[in-house]
Amino acid sequence: MVDGTPTTESSTAFLDEPEGTMFPRLKWLTPRRLAFFLVFWISVFFAGSLFINNPFTGSGGATNWDIGAGSPNYYWVVMYLHGLNSGLVGLAALVACDFFELPSLHVRRGIMGGVLVAGVLAPIGAIFNTSAPWTNAGLWIQVVAFLALDEIVVLFLWGMLEVWRAGAPRSRTLPFVTAALTGVAMLFAALMGHIAGTILGFGNNPSFLGEYATQEVGESLSDFARNLIAAHSYLMTSAVPAGVVSLVAVRFGYYRLQGRTKKLAQLGLTLVCVDLVLQMGMALLVGFSNWPGNLPTEIAAMPLLPSFVAVNDAVDFLFLVLGGVFVLVSLVVASGRLQGWKIPSRMSIRVLPLLMLVMFVVVTAATEPTNGSALGGPTLAWLRLFIAFYLTMLVVLVVLLAERMLGDRYQLRIGWTATAGSLLTFTGVMIYLSTAVYATGYVTVAGLLLIGYYFVSTAWRGLTVGSSTPSP
Repeated sequence: MVDGTPTTESSTAFLDEPEGTMFPRLKWLTPRRLAFFLVFWISVFFAGSLFINNPFTGSGGATNWDIGAGSPNYYWVVMYLHGLNSGLVGLAALVACDFFELPSLHVRRGIMGGVLVAGVLAPIGAIFNTSAPWTNAGLWIQVVAFLALDEIVVLFLWGMLEVWRAGAPRSRTLPFVTAALTGVAMLFAALMGHIAGTILGFGNNPSFLGEYATQEVGESLSDFARNLIAAHSYLMTSAVPAGVVSLVAVRFGYYRLQGRTKKLAQLGLTLVCVDLVLQMGMALLVGFSNWPGNLPTEIAAMPLLPSFVAVNDAVDFLFLVLGGVFVLVSLVVASGRLQGWKIPSRMSIRVLPLLMLVMFVVVTAATEPTNGSALGGPTLAWLRLFIAFYLTMLVVLVVLLAERMLGDRYQLRIGWTATAGSLLTFTGVMIYLSTAVYATGYVTVAGLLLIGYYFVSTAWRGLTVGSSTPSP
């Protein structure tokens, strides 16, 4: 800001922007406050999801999760998850804008405004968006939020392009490239989701959608929409973890790595980028063609590949997961080794992303649908979508925010709390999957309560205590 006039660039770290910089008339609205409020906001709605689609309460049969017109609850479950994911992506955008040091004040303002709209509105709309009719107010609230998400991703990519064109050293690194590819993948996924939503709401209107489905793809309009939804889901499930890995790399010391640990991290990020390219290619084929159709008999007969979902997961395992493990292991090793019986003070919070990646992989694999459906039975689908994907990614993002903004003493305490909660949740889920005993849900609930405490206390401390920015 020069002579009281806002400039087009800002030299202040995004999450440290002072009051009045982003929106002079709303001085209380700062990126820091918005980020920590969003942690609290989406935590509350995650808890609320148990009243909508908790499979352990016996609140409905398996048809609640089946895809089709006869599904009484499936639509609500999916759109509620979309509401939560909007807050998740919004929080990731705030963190990414800070970590990659996007300098444009216009980009920062636009991202912050989009996050405010998407992160706050989408969960509210999810409460009321219980069925597909376009007269549903909840649906239109979420549509506005989804368009705000599009704006966030476009502005993020524009900001990254500006940094690239300026020749900044950080723009020539693998974490930067990975984050940019993640943004592109999310735009592809959003486009397919918008087309599918238009078909679900308006049918064959505009008519060229039906013509394309029948003449170019060779399938019905409803099959076209279903394939677009599947492609959208697969791609988002790959893009979000890829983006989170790039953020962890930046914050936890990728730029300080040397020797073998740096080479291992570079190999890992390269594999993650390969996965994003492959997943975008598969999503386009699934969404806009009749590929893969029925799996070849030789593939379908393999024990670990019962469906195309499993094929998609296999690609993720070979590139995204393996690459992510390489990156996170190199960061943990470089952050400090055990010294006798003494564990480095910030080790717990730095190991947590690796634990979450393991939990994401194991629970996703353990809940793999074997009946040819997209999600499987209600309990498995809940664990796959809300625990394996959403919760693990949110835990990592809150870890990054806490590590960036809060002091060492708090990091030590909350790091072990979050680790204990995650291990309890993981243990309860795996025992249930092995024994099908519903009583093990109490172990999972105990873990979720600890994680919930971690979220709420982090949000409270971030909103009430001054900033602390420990070096990565």
